Amino acid sequence: MGPAVGLTSKGIAILDRALIGSLVLFALAAPHSIAVTQGAFLLGMVLWVIRWVVRRSLEYRPMVLEVPVLAFVWLSLLAAIFSYEPALSLLKVRSVGLFLIVFLVAQNLPNREWGKRLALILVGSCFLNVGYVFWQKGVGRGVRVMAIAEESPLHQAGIQPGDVLLEVEGRTVRSLEEIAAVLASRRGERVQLFFFRPEIYRRGEILVPREAPAENPLRILQWEPWKHFRASGFYGWNYFTYAEVVQLIGSLLLGLFLTLPKKRSVLGLVAMSGIGAIAYVILLTVTRAVWGAFALSVFIMLAHRWGKKAWVIAFVALALAAPVGMRFLQQVRSIPLVSAREPSTAYRLAVWREGAHLLLSHPKHWFLGIGMDSLKARWREWGMFQRGRLPLGHMHSSPLQIALERGFPALICWLWWFARYLQLLRRGLRAEAVQRDSTIAGIYLGTFGGTLGFLASSLVHYNFGDSEVIMIVYFQMGLIEGLHRLMREEVEEEATSA
Repeated sequence: MGPAVGLTSKGIAILDRALIGSLVLFALAAPHSIAVTQGAFLLGMVLWVIRWVVRRSLEYRPMVLEVPVLAFVWLSLLAAIFSYEPALSLLKVRSVGLFLIVFLVAQNLPNREWGKRLALILVGSCFLNVGYVFWQKGVGRGVRVMAIAEESPLHQAGIQPGDVLLEVEGRTVRSLEEIAAVLASRRGERVQLFFFRPEIYRRGEILVPREAPAENPLRILQWEPWKHFRASGFYGWNYFTYAEVVQLIGSLLLGLFLTLPKKRSVLGLVAMSGIGAIAYVILLTVTRAVWGAFALSVFIMLAHRWGKKAWVIAFVALALAAPVGMRFLQQVRSIPLVSAREPSTAYRLAVWREGAHLLLSHPKHWFLGIGMDSLKARWREWGMFQRGRLPLGHMHSSPLQIALERGFPALICWLWWFARYLQLLRRGLRAEAVQRDSTIAGIYLGTFGGTLGFLASSLVHYNFGDSEVIMIVYFQMGLIEGLHRLMREEVEEEATSA
């Protein structure tokens, strides 16, 4: 072997280790930070391309999901090109490119052990934000205003007793002392407020009087730390995102526990405690769709492992959980468990009707949709969101959003993609190679349950368009594709040696 070949081999070995490092960083950051997670993804892609150039070979291995994934991506690109607002839609194509996470993980997973490590790193990392939520619950998050003086500047922003002051000038506040510290140098200036009223987050602006008392510039007479907030981890106030992320990871942990050979062990106790903590955090998000999604995920996994016993467990769990859920809903959001009249449900019903009408209103929309993000520029023209009387947003349903923005063919490919994925997971759960390794079996089972939960929630949430959520879905998808490839190669090697 010549010097040049030796240097190339060493370089490839370094690139291989660096690629694994980028996947480890991805798994560590995914439950917390979109910026670091995307950075790890981009780093991995750059390293993969460099290794491709050095090797002069991509060494691509065929994947089960490649055809439906690429068909969906090409249809999304076509919809962007023929969009009503091509500039906006083509910018959105960048987020479509996150599908490459599946290929990055699947093609660069070196062996089973690294597949298991990456899954466990993802689960373990999640407990950093779970612990943070417990800490927040202890100290409170925001100042609930109970009474304010007549001369209080809070009246300028329309803040009333019972409202919760969350941020002052972009800084989270938990006490009058923290408010005073933020406003110490802002006398006579206008400042921005962010506050909460049941089911509504609002922004306002006030002028801080020059003569305001230093210790209580907003003249709040009575207050208390707000502890009935919706848990959102490190995602700011994005509790929907956090709920979806924790559902996926909690399902993965439950799958690992259910396949654990010795559940009555220290490891089993740790896993059970973790599942309990995650379940409580999901409850604290006060997100009904994700409650239902996680319940479905748990039931499917229990049914797979324990058969008819799962029905009894589900009935008992529902009887215990329903009153607790109703209490949390009333306490935090002041709404019932199910009602078409409460603001959140009424909003969804309104935008679903409008979205379906717009989708069916023109043949172009059937095949190519209106284009991603075109609603942002054309909502007035189309009379969407009750002509601006409702908050501007999206369709709050992944299937409807995909069909409206990209057309029915793209929706069919999306359904084909996830149906194929669920089929891959189900086959894996029955495969002897999977069953021989309890951790691999747990990854398959937990991912199967979590994916079903994700799809159930997608009916009323546009979770497919939430980058933080979909990156974890793609990461798990890549792990499953990679493990499937490795086990297929093992079987082929065994057949050859025999």
